[in-house]
Amino acid sequence: MKLVIILCSIAVVSAFSMETSVTLGGLLTSGNSRISQTDAGFEISGTPATAFETGLVLIASYGKQEETTYRESYFSEGSLKYSITEHNYTAARAYWTMDKISGINHEYGASAGLGRELISGGSFTATLEAGAGYLSRENTEDVILETSTWYTGTDLEWQISDSWTAVESAIFTGDLQDSENYYIGSVLEARSAITGSLSFVMGYDVTYYSIPPVEGNENTDTALRLQLRFDL
Repeated sequence: MKLVIILCSIAVVSAFSMETSVTLGGLLTSGNSRISQTDAGFEISGTPATAFETGLVLIASYGKQEETTYRESYFSEGSLKYSITEHNYTAARAYWTMDKISGINHEYGASAGLGRELISGGSFTATLEAGAGYLSRENTEDVILETSTWYTGTDLEWQISDSWTAVESAIFTGDLQDSENYYIGSVLEARSAITGSLSFVMGYDVTYYSIPPVEGNENTDTALRLQLRFDL
């Protein structure tokens, strides 16, 4: 039996203070791909030094057992955020993705929106963002979808204790030309500091398509992550 898996993530932000981390752990998925495997990741991030914040994210995930590819997805995103006031900002993003197991041969799009920090201070922060955009998708059966979209998203963070932090990020994207076609994405993550540089991460990711890219595919994909993260 042959098993190959590559999972990497890189995020780059214009900043004076940069942070680098490495993760190693396990991955359990359900939906269009059902696997149990080890995974590894690499991430570079930073704190913005000015009102402008730029970002680049690259993610690749590939798994093969014997001669069967059971997981193959790629994602890249560039972003630009500008702080209008202390609690308000504008955001623009462009992305490209491919996930053949889910039925996406390739997809690209762009969006622009406004965001506001609703709650800040103490142990809890909450941010709300909304806007509009465009996407073009070719599925694995060569059917093309081009449409305008709208979206709303939230980012929540709780400082549960001195060592535990919980983060929830969710987005709802709708099709302006077909109200029955929408997408929901959610990432719930809990982190616990073990030592100064080492921490434990539990993550649960959910992806839902009301109308899957290919007829007959599952609507929902989930991934449970258990990882050790080392900050370099």
